[in-house]
Amino acid sequence: MLELRRNIAHLLLGIFFALLVVSLPHTLVIVGNMLLIGGLVVSSFLHQRYNIGFLAWLFARFDRPGKFTAKGAITFFVGTLIAVLLFTPLYAALSILVLSISDSLATIAGHYAGKHLLFKKKTIEGTLAFFVCTLAILIFFVAPTKALLIALIVSATELTTPAYVDDNLTIPFVTGLLLSL
Repeated sequence: MLELRRNIAHLLLGIFFALLVVSLPHTLVIVGNMLLIGGLVVSSFLHQRYNIGFLAWLFARFDRPGKFTAKGAITFFVGTLIAVLLFTPLYAALSILVLSISDSLATIAGHYAGKHLLFKKKTIEGTLAFFVCTLAILIFFVAPTKALLIALIVSATELTTPAYVDDNLTIPFVTGLLLSL
């Protein structure tokens, strides 16, 4: 249940943030993103040192146990910041949508329906869900052949990102870079 809850939050936050990227002034989006990252880092340190009821409740429901507190949320917003800093608002928003929708649904599909291991802990079902979602997002904004090629490359990136590099960083970067070419 934790994975489902985490990924729904990932998906909804990403969609909301992508909408902000194309709706608000660029500087405001950057400042807001940096404040979120800072707030998450401070919250993580406070949670590790003190028993603050709200933070304990929040992290118990949305954070994987045994990991650095809020690591996933921090890397998610660092990845979105990279996209916002490097790419046009449209390409940044599309990169964030791919990260939030495709990655979330791939994790859900792999966790709950994944039966066929493909690479390390990744399943064929999860990778296929990532590819289909990415293609569905991009097909409305770029030429079909470009959307297909980007979906293939970004799916391969998600599949092969090493464990020591969070895919919350690689997915938006690679997506935005490929869209920009």
